[in-house]
Amino acid sequence: MRRRESAPAVAITALLALCAAVVAFPRLGDRTGPYGEPAGVQSTLVDGGELLGVSVTFFVDHLSAVMLLLAAGVGLLVQIYSVAYLAGDARYRAYTTIIQLFLVAMATVVVADNLWMLLVGWEVMGLCSYLLISHHWELAPARAGAVKAFLLTRIGDLGLLVAIFGIGQTFGTYEISEVLTAMASPGAPDGLTWIGLLIVLAVVGKSAQFPLHTWLADAMPGPTPISALIHAATMVAAGVFLVARLYPVLAASAATMTVLAVLACVTMLLTALFALTSRDLKRVLAWSTVSQLALMFAALAVGGYDAGIDHLLSHGAFKALLFLAAGSVAHAVGSTALSELGGLRTVMPWTFVTATIGFAALAGVVPTVGFFSKDAVIEAAWHGIGHGAPVAPGIAVLVLVVALVTAVVTAVYSFRTWWTTFFVAPGARPVERPTVAGRSYEAPPLMLGPLVVLAATSILLSLAMPLHLLTGLVTTVLVAAAGWWAWQSVVAGRDPADVLGTARPLFDRELAMDVAYDSAGTAARSAGDVVVATDRDILGFYPRGAAWVTVLLSKGFARAQSGNAQTYVTVLAVGVLVIAGLVVVR
Repeated sequence: MRRRESAPAVAITALLALCAAVVAFPRLGDRTGPYGEPAGVQSTLVDGGELLGVSVTFFVDHLSAVMLLLAAGVGLLVQIYSVAYLAGDARYRAYTTIIQLFLVAMATVVVADNLWMLLVGWEVMGLCSYLLISHHWELAPARAGAVKAFLLTRIGDLGLLVAIFGIGQTFGTYEISEVLTAMASPGAPDGLTWIGLLIVLAVVGKSAQFPLHTWLADAMPGPTPISALIHAATMVAAGVFLVARLYPVLAASAATMTVLAVLACVTMLLTALFALTSRDLKRVLAWSTVSQLALMFAALAVGGYDAGIDHLLSHGAFKALLFLAAGSVAHAVGSTALSELGGLRTVMPWTFVTATIGFAALAGVVPTVGFFSKDAVIEAAWHGIGHGAPVAPGIAVLVLVVALVTAVVTAVYSFRTWWTTFFVAPGARPVERPTVAGRSYEAPPLMLGPLVVLAATSILLSLAMPLHLLTGLVTTVLVAAAGWWAWQSVVAGRDPADVLGTARPLFDRELAMDVAYDSAGTAARSAGDVVVATDRDILGFYPRGAAWVTVLLSKGFARAQSGNAQTYVTVLAVGVLVIAGLVVVR
């Protein structure tokens, strides 16, 4: 496909980004309470009334404004980037169309005031992710990854569906603004724990949290720009948005927030270790996304509402940058396997500089935005220990400790991946690459432009982030120590992931959880076969036997009703003789 043919698609996304900015910017400072109580612009296009409860109602406040800017901004940059990245792709028109639908679905989720309208956008995003991950459907990994993502996220979506019914039953409305208003009033209604747990199930599926985390890394066969869109600004971010949007409902139950905090702790550390041992650039970034999302959920669980949202915005910028940088590497080398990379610093200087900023933000290096937003999460955990957090102090301590350990692991795998991609280990040779008509390995301008914009954003956003001096000092020391240790390891010719020792093979296989899921599926199918056999051969025997007897009797009666008068007289005579004989015998 020629580039000029893709211009209308890019124009549509640019218009979406512009409209989002116009609506969002006036609302950025318009919030009244710690949980984002209603304070924005509401508009109802279609009123479903009390009977149906389904209406087309929009509500734009501080939270939705931030999410609109994130989704529309990253979506625009991804579209521009894709013009060059997928130049000549036979299915480019379908690709751009699905992206438009994806962004519209995300915008629907973000601005929907009616929960049923939110569910529509939520489900359309799931469909679009399936189609985009399987863009290269001729490849078996792409098909398998798309099916896996679709099925696992549907498990969580069932939780959201039931939760919506529960909210309507509990509050008498499906409008989010009315639910938040009711929660801000004295006296919270009963039954919020099970509603909150169902919402947690929904976000566990959508944002790939433990134990439904396995689908996100297997979504990597999709085009790299799609990875940037899904991982940074749309689908997985929707889970964090949903928790933030319905935060008062979840925060009213300590049990719900405790479950969210524990799942976040398990997910953030476990997937950080997966990223540490991964041997593929995109897979490292995928597991990193899961880990960082867990950090956001942990912040929300301990009462750090602003910290969680700030890190969501921060992560959207630097993770989109890292995925697009990985796309530039794949575009030049033809692979993202770390074993096939190395020495790209000299042949891809722009990609190297921008990716360095992205990895620094991921590791939490000052002055990138990741330093400030990650410190805000850790500060929220520290503050939650003794200041009336939605969870018990012990849970807040757990979040604090795990977040600090995860920050150290993140710094190590960030350095390991950055070094393996752009430098050459001592004594090793860079991978030899043939020259193509003297062309540089650096990405074309349409791909470099979004990288530069996102790199600048990953630094300039720091100006809008709060500074926590003591926390920043502690994390800086930890990150610096982790980076120095990782440097010493690579200089000595060791892989920093070898620190896991005998446990490394287990993490290389990512705990073989997919094997466990397959075994569980096999067991479920076997159990299903037993149920079917029992129903067919035991329970079904009685109705089938009764039917068989009935058929035989009906056939006998049918033969008796032949319509032949001679036969009737004969039968009657025989019957009379039999009765007479019985009487005589008696």
